[in-house]
Amino acid sequence: MCMAIASFGIMFAGCNKDDQNQAAPAQAADKIAADTTAEPKDPNEVVASVNDKTFLRKDMEKIVEAMIKSQNVPAEQQADLRPQLEQRVTYSFIMKTLLLNEVQKQSVTVTDEERKEHMEKIAATLKRQGKTLEDYLKEAPIGEEAARAELEESLIIDKLIKQAVIDKITIDPEEIKSNIAEIEKQNAEAEKQNAGLEAANAEKKAKIVDLKKQLDNNADFAELAKNNSDCPSGKKGGDLGEFTRGQMVKPFEDAAFSQEIGKVGDIVETSFGYHLIKVTAKSPAREAKGDEPAKPETVTASHILVKTEQKQTPQVVPTAEQMEEQLKQQKSREAVMQYIDGLKAAAKIETVFKEMQL
Repeated sequence: MCMAIASFGIMFAGCNKDDQNQAAPAQAADKIAADTTAEPKDPNEVVASVNDKTFLRKDMEKIVEAMIKSQNVPAEQQADLRPQLEQRVTYSFIMKTLLLNEVQKQSVTVTDEERKEHMEKIAATLKRQGKTLEDYLKEAPIGEEAARAELEESLIIDKLIKQAVIDKITIDPEEIKSNIAEIEKQNAEAEKQNAGLEAANAEKKAKIVDLKKQLDNNADFAELAKNNSDCPSGKKGGDLGEFTRGQMVKPFEDAAFSQEIGKVGDIVETSFGYHLIKVTAKSPAREAKGDEPAKPETVTASHILVKTEQKQTPQVVPTAEQMEEQLKQQKSREAVMQYIDGLKAAAKIETVFKEMQL
């Protein structure tokens, strides 16, 4: 089991798109301007310490700069992103230091055979991404030498976790049986529900057909929606407002954008159920012109929904061996976090990031 905090890529994994998109350009620009006038921070400031091991600001910033550079983060987003990366890098230092301290206490070592097996697993994963291990290490933002050190540390931390936690987890045979029995029970219930599904949905179809007949005979659409629709929009007479392509499920969208204004179309079936749609307005797409931005094609419509029940897919019943492995993985995650919590409690941890949750 390779723990996320011990993975060799943790220190040079770049920021993700969600991180980058959190910064509004205008706000970021303001922060960049503010930073240029702020007092420069001491590069030798201790940003974190675990017992007697310290992490200096200059070392933290070196890693952060490498991460920003490797991800080509736009300048206007860097000011907002940098504090997040600083805390991420510092948290990684704390977790790794806790575990490596324990490695030393427990005198954990790895054999050449274990090292080779570990490398082969990582290489296989990278191969699926079209990369080689050598190329990946050479491209590492923190540098090849540091990346190789991270790789070695991840290997020995994984072995510590395996020896101290994973290998000690046992699964009660009765728990395996009860979990398999629960899946079989749920499957039986699903089969029972599916057996009556055809008749139930036939009634739903009959209802929507009847509503269509009433509308063909000039019944009021809004009134029928209020009294019969299973969609919350029914309270508003079925009004869905204006929408563009891509906002509705495909069969609904195709019908709405192709129907005539003011007419109720044929019954439309989607994964939600049966629909009757009435288009009340359409607006063609418009290209950008002067100060006016481009506008996509839109439709304004109302609908009546009669929900249908969906067939439940039975779960695959695992073998006893498969269930044992599943339970062991579940318990491993909990046990590892408890183990790390114990290491935290026994260590003296300090950081300048007061809001960081350890």
